[in-house]
Amino acid sequence: MSASDHPERDDPDAPEPGDVGPDEDEDAPASAPPHAALRSAQDEIAEVFGNIASFWGFTRTQGRIFGVLFLSPEPLGHSEIRARVGASAGSVSMTLASLVHWGVIHRRGRLYAAETDFWKMITGVMRRRERAQIDDAIDRVKRVVEMLASAGDPSPTIAFARARVESLLEFFELGRRFLDAFVARHPVQGLLSSIAHKAARFPALLRHWGQDVRVGP
Repeated sequence: MSASDHPERDDPDAPEPGDVGPDEDEDAPASAPPHAALRSAQDEIAEVFGNIASFWGFTRTQGRIFGVLFLSPEPLGHSEIRARVGASAGSVSMTLASLVHWGVIHRRGRLYAAETDFWKMITGVMRRRERAQIDDAIDRVKRVVEMLASAGDPSPTIAFARARVESLLEFFELGRRFLDAFVARHPVQGLLSSIAHKAARFPALLRHWGQDVRVGP
């Protein structure tokens, strides 16, 4: 888990928090305070997931809340989570809504519990976030290929650009096939070999065109 502890921004695709409010768990049964050793373990795991979340483009608060819930023996309410992570009520409300949106945690009435199937969690995020990014990249590169093809310019510079962009398009399409196979748990060894082969072609392409083409002054 779209960097250090940002001012509690959330994923732009996350839904509005709706009825998730700071006082939503007033009537929820309070859990017993965690044992000192458990609390220390939760704090450490929360930091681990906070770092992972930041690395993958989520917020540290998203990761820290998941870490606390992951190591909690029972679901927790809004106020308990807020006390553990030290964030504002509004930030916790929006973060909980975003984590539910991504399928990383589950809401049980007014309590929250972590998803513990990591494969399901990771592939779910990849299917919804990374796949969309790859689709967008492929669509845009295709438009560049079409633009260069319709330019009607036979110069070496345009031929160079077309060859490179077409290779990039092939590579992205292979990447999409790999992601789909990975998420679906299909064999990926053959696709990995194809991706490695395509990637190895780029240096040769550069050497081939570098002798004949000069771009810029």
